[in-house]
Amino acid sequence: MSEHSQAAILSIFAGIVVEHVAALRGALVKLAARRPSDEDLHQFRVTLRRLRSAWVTFGPVLPEAFAAEWKPRLRALAASTGPVREWDVLLSDWLPTVQQSLAEEDEVGRAWLTVAITKAKAARSRSWRSLRVELASPDVLNTLAGLEKAVARFRLEAEAGPYTDFAHARAQALRKKLIDRGRSPKQASPARLHRARIAAKQWRYLYEAFYLALGAQAPKRCHAHLRKLQDALGEVHDAAISLERAAGVEKDVPPASIVSAFHKHARVARKRAARQLRWIREHPAV
Repeated sequence: MSEHSQAAILSIFAGIVVEHVAALRGALVKLAARRPSDEDLHQFRVTLRRLRSAWVTFGPVLPEAFAAEWKPRLRALAASTGPVREWDVLLSDWLPTVQQSLAEEDEVGRAWLTVAITKAKAARSRSWRSLRVELASPDVLNTLAGLEKAVARFRLEAEAGPYTDFAHARAQALRKKLIDRGRSPKQASPARLHRARIAAKQWRYLYEAFYLALGAQAPKRCHAHLRKLQDALGEVHDAAISLERAAGVEKDVPPASIVSAFHKHARVARKRAARQLRWIREHPAV
């Protein structure tokens, strides 16, 4: 790749960063309102994830010092939203699913679940209040302003393109990463499958958010499989984290029926992930 091409691709990256920073500012305004919605937080998280994925997509052209400074700062901002998201997944997805799967005569399991739901709601409220204070801090807006200023020097007057070779090479690299991390999905640890999920998400965001800017066209079929794979791997991860969260709110350990229900749904998700990974292995990235 020529120096001119690298500079032009870096300029495209800068434009993407500026666009996402503007979206994050808008989301913060909504989150600072008197009654922000769960959707407002979701949009903030999605925008931040896409922004962080740009560091992966454009990694080969990013100056080392720039990447070393900003990747951890954005990671820390994203981590602050994690607890609320985990409580939301537990309360909206996993506890209702487990509740429906329990036998009518399982009085012990149902009683444990009732208490767990009450305590989880209280814990979610505490995490939400703490997060709102953190996001309202001037440090967050200062971080976004600093990032916007840092990428200003990368902008060019014109960006000749397209840069399809670069886009395709990044898709192939992410496919390789995903296949490596997604080995043996029926037996792999939730932690390794979570890393596979991150690779799938980064690949999907490359197609959704960055391919067009690079002048490439995303294949719809592969994009659909990546979404299904990400969902399946997400369930495996969320089952492990949600069970840990549920167990943490109660003094008594979860009854065997509760633990079994979590594990059963995780096994089903692993099978779905295995099917999608098989398709990924059989089809090249484009």
